[in-house]
Amino acid sequence: MKNLSWLISAILGAVVALLLVFLLWGNIFMPKFGIIDIAKVVDESERAQELNRQLTARYNELVAEIQAAQPPEQSDDTDGSEIERKAYAEYLRFRQELETQFQQEIDNAVSKVAEQRRLMFVIDADVVRFGGVDISDDVAKLLQ
Repeated sequence: MKNLSWLISAILGAVVALLLVFLLWGNIFMPKFGIIDIAKVVDESERAQELNRQLTARYNELVAEIQAAQPPEQSDDTDGSEIERKAYAEYLRFRQELETQFQQEIDNAVSKVAEQRRLMFVIDADVVRFGGVDISDDVAKLLQ
């Protein structure tokens, strides 16, 4: 009987010790997920600001081209409208190109940060109500 009570005490002690370890270091075993605030990344990223400057410069070039193509005394609006449509289409094409390029850069930066922090997955901050590791600042720093 003494051996049995000793064995039960040892098993209970081991279970309590395991529970204590799990409670103290439980986060090691739980999957981590990251959250990212894309608006914050865009606002704080030097790369996003650089791409925005490129887009603004291209817009200004297109406006200058339109103004140069239309002399003030020209009364025929059909040619002017066609030039404006072409310029606007070029602006939209360039904008889409920059957005696609920046999205790829964000995806690469998110992947690197997630790997460094050993995150299982990353979710947009707009979707998460509670929890997660915010990696927005780290991603913005990588996009310098």
